[in-house]
Amino acid sequence: MAETNAATDIGLLTTFGKGPSGVGYLPFAEATEINPPESARDSVTFTHHGSPDAHHEYKPGLTDGGEVSITYNLVPGLYDDAVIATHLASRIVEPWCIVFPNGAALNFRGFATAHGRATPLDDRMTGSVTFKVTGKPVLTPAA
Repeated sequence: MAETNAATDIGLLTTFGKGPSGVGYLPFAEATEINPPESARDSVTFTHHGSPDAHHEYKPGLTDGGEVSITYNLVPGLYDDAVIATHLASRIVEPWCIVFPNGAALNFRGFATAHGRATPLDDRMTGSVTFKVTGKPVLTPAA
């Protein structure tokens, strides 16, 4: 059995922020969970009356860039919470980025579709946001 690749890592030091990686990138202060997008491709039915053995036939359709969800430590109205509130008020598509511990960057354009806040009685307060990805996310490998 092969050993684990030395480049395999845990999620610690992954960041999420506004703007493309590099110049202008503004990472969230306290993201605690980052779920990158899961792309999915539509299937288009091409079944016809003469389809072999009465089985459906399909061809690949368009790809959907998916969604990104983030959880962060909540300071109501400040820091990460303020970034999301300002973004929601703008109603525009903006650049966002996930930077992995090895330096690889996943850049995408998107807009927030949900913003939540949780204030449990005996635990930390958290904020959450979900982004809809528009277009194709671009992963730039680490240098």
